[in-house]
Amino acid sequence: MEHSLTTGGPAAGDAARRLLERALATLPRRKHVKAISHAALLEFRLGSAERGRSVMEGVLRNYPKRLDLWSMYIDQEVKQGDDGRVRTLLERATSLALPPKKMKFLFRRWLEFEKAHGTEAQVAHVKQRALEFVQQQ
Repeated sequence: MEHSLTTGGPAAGDAARRLLERALATLPRRKHVKAISHAALLEFRLGSAERGRSVMEGVLRNYPKRLDLWSMYIDQEVKQGDDGRVRTLLERATSLALPPKKMKFLFRRWLEFEKAHGTEAQVAHVKQRALEFVQQQ
């Protein structure tokens, strides 16, 4: 018999949320972020992308400097195919006060995205934003 989490549908979402609650009750606190972010990934893939966004926004509100979480969220939005959302996320991420190494990763990621999906003007915008960041350092 196939488990309701793998078959999709409204019952699967409810079952997944109950499972997450149980997991958070039993897991050590240090593993909560990983469990919650993986639940968000499952929402994106099997449930509702909007619920996945909501979960990721909550995690990023608490851990805004976690590059792994930003990257995971950006990946999911790229898979959703909404270029506007991806640009907004990358704009937000590069507006944070992060160390230069993390910013370099984010700007490189944004530039690659714009080269693949954007216009020359959008590529130039990313380069300008990166230049402004470097000049502020």
